[in-house]
Amino acid sequence: MKRKRMSSILVGIDGSKYSEKAFEYACELSILKNIPLIIINVVEEYATTGYSISRELRRSSNEMLREYKGRAESIGIQNSSTIHSVGNAVEEILKIANRKYIDTLVIGSRGKYGTSDDMIGGTSYKLVHYSKCTVTVVK
Repeated sequence: MKRKRMSSILVGIDGSKYSEKAFEYACELSILKNIPLIIINVVEEYATTGYSISRELRRSSNEMLREYKGRAESIGIQNSSTIHSVGNAVEEILKIANRKYIDTLVIGSRGKYGTSDDMIGGTSYKLVHYSKCTVTVVK
């Protein structure tokens, strides 16, 4: 007998104004549909990143995730969790979305370092094209 999987929403945050809007939208959807919210932040480290910088990036990421989880709980989302990941943002988000059987992925249209010339950010563009689940891009 096949076991029914539980629906859930995955929202990517990076501290940008676009991820803030994506978080707000994901919270509304979570409350409306009464389904769990998973908040993810991916730290992209490079070969030239030193140990102290890596440690600070991880600390900052975990602090941001705690803040967002607290905000979700304060508006009535009872089933929320966080994931801190290190690596390529697209690869990590797709891996988590597949592993956690995510039904809806919510992301900002541009990331923290997107330029105004971008119509849609590189990460959001790739997630729309390669994700197996529904992707909502928030402006």
